[in-house]
Amino acid sequence: MTHGTGRALFRYGYGAMARPRSEAANRAATMATVEILVEDGIEGVTMEEVAARSGVAKSTLYRHFGSREELVAAAARECQVRYETPNTGSLESDLRALFEAHRASVEENCLNDLLPILLDGARREPGFSELVHDLLEARRRPIRTIIQLAQLRGEVAPELDAEDAVAIAVGPVVYQKMVLRREITSEFLELAIRSAVTALRATVSEGAATVHP
Repeated sequence: MTHGTGRALFRYGYGAMARPRSEAANRAATMATVEILVEDGIEGVTMEEVAARSGVAKSTLYRHFGSREELVAAAARECQVRYETPNTGSLESDLRALFEAHRASVEENCLNDLLPILLDGARREPGFSELVHDLLEARRRPIRTIIQLAQLRGEVAPELDAEDAVAIAVGPVVYQKMVLRREITSEFLELAIRSAVTALRATVSEGAATVHP
């Protein structure tokens, strides 16, 4: 493993663990790809550069990943986390549990760095659009389920579009993290959650006022 890949591993907190040779090579390649993506964007990722940084032969990269596009996809998915959907019986508690899990995840920090790069790259290289769609959908799914459970409990108006509700729930956090590139502190997260819950619960009284003037 080269010094560059070591920086990528250190940056996101991945420890050096004993792995089978093929798995170790794949890991070195994907972490080198993450580093290149963060530094140089999608256009910086070439099989030659990944081989140089990872110490994995170019022939091995083609054998394991097939193409540059598949290598980028594998690197992004290496950072992806499958979260359990909380179901505490409260919209506020569910959102807090999910967002706290995001904050505690090393991989989530990695994906936060990659998503703006992949979004920009997909505009210029449409082959990456499906990857971006899959990554974003995996992120939205637990929050959408939390909203739908809240609608069933009567905490959120049943007629409110779930995707609109997701945007209300995640908007402040996404803006703080992805646009301003600021740390999500406990104080900010609590403010964002309470604001989202207040706004979403208000849809119930507004809907009732509309139906029963």
